[in-house]
Amino acid sequence: MMNEADTMDREQDILRRLESDDPSVVRQAAFDAGDMGLQSAVVPLVEHFAHSSVGVQEAAERSLRRIRGATTVQAVSPLLRSEDTVVRNIAMDVLREIGSDDMTTLTELLYDDDPDIRIFISDILGSTNSSMALAPLCDVLLHDPEVNVRYQAAVSLGELRNPEAAEALRQAIHDEEWVQYAVMEALAKIKDGSCVDILIQALDTCSPLVASTVIDALGDINNVKAAPLLLTYLDKAEGPLRIKALKAIIQILGPNSLSLLGGRELDKLQTYMLAALDDEDEDTVKVVLTGLASTGVNPAATRAVFRLAAATDPDKQPDLAQHEFQCVMGIGYNEALEEALLDENKMVHTMAVNACGQIPGRAGRYALKRHFDELHPEIRQQAMELLAQYGDDRDIPFFSNHLSSTEDPLVLRPALLFLGTNVHHLESGPRMLELLTHPSEIVKDAALEACLALEDEDTVNAIVAHAADEDPVMRRMAVYTMGVVNAAVFAENLAQAVQDPSPDVRKAALEAIGYGWPHSPEKLAILEYYIKDESREVRLVAVEQLGHYVDETVVPVLLEALKDTDDWVRVRAIEALGQNRILDAAPVLVSMMKESSLFVQLKIVEALGYIGGDVAFQALLEFMSCDSPEVQAAAAEAVAYVRQEEEGAAHE
Repeated sequence: MMNEADTMDREQDILRRLESDDPSVVRQAAFDAGDMGLQSAVVPLVEHFAHSSVGVQEAAERSLRRIRGATTVQAVSPLLRSEDTVVRNIAMDVLREIGSDDMTTLTELLYDDDPDIRIFISDILGSTNSSMALAPLCDVLLHDPEVNVRYQAAVSLGELRNPEAAEALRQAIHDEEWVQYAVMEALAKIKDGSCVDILIQALDTCSPLVASTVIDALGDINNVKAAPLLLTYLDKAEGPLRIKALKAIIQILGPNSLSLLGGRELDKLQTYMLAALDDEDEDTVKVVLTGLASTGVNPAATRAVFRLAAATDPDKQPDLAQHEFQCVMGIGYNEALEEALLDENKMVHTMAVNACGQIPGRAGRYALKRHFDELHPEIRQQAMELLAQYGDDRDIPFFSNHLSSTEDPLVLRPALLFLGTNVHHLESGPRMLELLTHPSEIVKDAALEACLALEDEDTVNAIVAHAADEDPVMRRMAVYTMGVVNAAVFAENLAQAVQDPSPDVRKAALEAIGYGWPHSPEKLAILEYYIKDESREVRLVAVEQLGHYVDETVVPVLLEALKDTDDWVRVRAIEALGQNRILDAAPVLVSMMKESSLFVQLKIVEALGYIGGDVAFQALLEFMSCDSPEVQAAAAEAVAYVRQEEEGAAHE
């Protein structure tokens, strides 16, 4: 801790350095003065606002913000008269932050002969967050002869957000239009109930420009007492003012209250909303759509929204399209929505299908089923998927009919999903089994999943019986089923299946063994054998599965897999060796770097980071200087990981 003599010496040193001709010396001295809170440095720091070095200016400003106090306020205030804009702006910024330290000085300047000074001080007082600024600003608002000073006083009263300013703002409501505009915005920021009364009273007497601000303010304040007046105002206003009033009503009442309006008021509001959908401003239209969604079922409203949707580009206006859809959903099911299912416009019929599928209740889904065969072919899949997602047991006949009568893969897939996974419809089992031989891979896969979802022994046996089928696809499905149902029970079958001539069947069998058999020498022997399979997919499964059982017998097999011709097989072996921290693998991995692709190199670097040890660490340091920036970055990250692990081990 410094004694008094040391403190004085340091103070003198800072003051001396503040007089230096070297900007870097002055800048550091300014920072030091701020850190010490050195009042004796205030004057030279203020003088440095005009320094030629921006760095010195910034340091002086920062320090004075830290020193603060009345002395600083009094030293900075005269710079508001500077002809140098930079100096004046710095002074303004400092006083906005520290002005509350000497409100007396600022208040006196509020009555200066120079109107510019009065404007500056009015601005600064609005940033002080001090109750002492309220009375002088109110006085200036009502009595200053200069309109720009009164305007700034109104703006600053809004910044203070003190409800006690409401009366002065009310009295200023008949000032010049420029001041009125600021008064309305100030009342909106204060958001007190008394402000709402003032704004409501002003609405019938002010100019259109000010009325626009009043309506915006009422919407921002969001006080329900303004709603009745604005509803009445709708009939008087025209054009932009009516739309602003409409937006304010929607903001104030919100979706939960709009529907509670009386029938007459609701009809009137809907009429104005429908007209406002033609507005050119997208944000306005989105607000109106939000309101329209809450005013009840109305076919005319649904048709109006679809007319808007027909002209909407979903790629360029995705937000608007989403608002349109939510509006249609909010209005609910009606005949106009059902009509739109068959509309020629893609945007319209797509939106209608999605809405019918998701609107609560069954009416929309009934409409989809009634018109299913008439829908545009490209939209039938979406309709079927929605019905599958939201349907229940009452929809079984519809799906069963399509399962039996169509060959369209895009219709069959959701039908299989619904009847198999959703409702476990055993009666559809025979048809599901038939569809295992469908030409479409999409249908085959869906049929298999549907069959398994039934959890029916006869259905499972029927699939497993295809294990000796001539068709390799059927054999693969049989083997897959064995693995899903119980790989241990079908162990003998799977042991035969891994010898199948089809690589797809071998892969399915190896996956079933890997995930379904318990750990055993027999299992490891099979996995090790197929790590040299001719099929890259089979080898990949074998390496992935061996990675779960790394021990002294498996390590040599994984090291051998590093010589594979396929990058992905090598990568899986690298990951297994790295995650299991096999130290003996480090020299081999390092030797692979030069001849490997970038992708494999990055995996090697990552694995070396996990392995750690001298060999890995030294290699990683070397890789940080290689030509590839990607490898450099990966090596740096791996080195950091190694160091972190070592530090953690040292603390244990």
